[in-house]
Amino acid sequence: MRTFLPLALAVVATLSTPAQASEDQPCGDEVVASVAKWAGVKGNLASWSNGNGVLAAASCKAMPDAPDTTIAALAFDTDHVGPNSDDGKIAQVVALVKGDQVIAATRSTIEEDPSEQVGSFRIDTAPYWLSPDVRAFGVVFKSSGRGPSCADAAADQELTLYVREGSALRAVLGTNLYGWASIAPNSCGPGFDQTHGADAAITIALEKTASHGFADLALSARVTREEVKKLQWVETGKYTKRIVLHYDGKTYGFNMSRDFWYPPDSVMKRGK
Repeated sequence: MRTFLPLALAVVATLSTPAQASEDQPCGDEVVASVAKWAGVKGNLASWSNGNGVLAAASCKAMPDAPDTTIAALAFDTDHVGPNSDDGKIAQVVALVKGDQVIAATRSTIEEDPSEQVGSFRIDTAPYWLSPDVRAFGVVFKSSGRGPSCADAAADQELTLYVREGSALRAVLGTNLYGWASIAPNSCGPGFDQTHGADAAITIALEKTASHGFADLALSARVTREEVKKLQWVETGKYTKRIVLHYDGKTYGFNMSRDFWYPPDSVMKRGK
């Protein structure tokens, strides 16, 4: 979930599929209040950017097949660490809200540090039909952590897929949707023109095959190789790498720094 800036130059990946396009997903006051009540959160339910609010991040979207139900992802600053803290614990709640009632939910904790901080959520309602009667939905977490000035690899835009089981939501997949890998071993050395890297935009597709009752999932990484010339990123090549994930009866696996797409000459591959 960390965004690294190699040599202070930002690497930007554009996700072009409709389910991953950036969009405004505000939460109504009633939804926020209902989720806070379910989670036992007290205090001012305004944004923490207002000074004394406890709402660190929020995103809401109607369930496609049940428009009267709202998918909500909220982060509550219950420890009052504030938006500029480098260390703290933030309560994360993903919930389904109908009327003024939470009908299913799950709660977890975001551990903040200088490179990993609450940024934003985005609800992904692509048609993830894992079986004829089970449709998953996704929550994408984007960190606002500044990260170190350079690194061998990086990952961000953390997607978790959830399925409903009664009054609970169960996570079945975790993956990053963006990644960066260094190719030049001296990318952190002097001179911008020594920087060589590759970044990847990762998308998900349903396969026709299935494992343990759930459809197999294909991860496809659109990889762009780049290098810096005269202080500008220059594209030097493109390729696509693909893997298929199989449900083991519980999950498809959780890996927020996937490396299946890394170039064979990357620093991370050479180190193995």
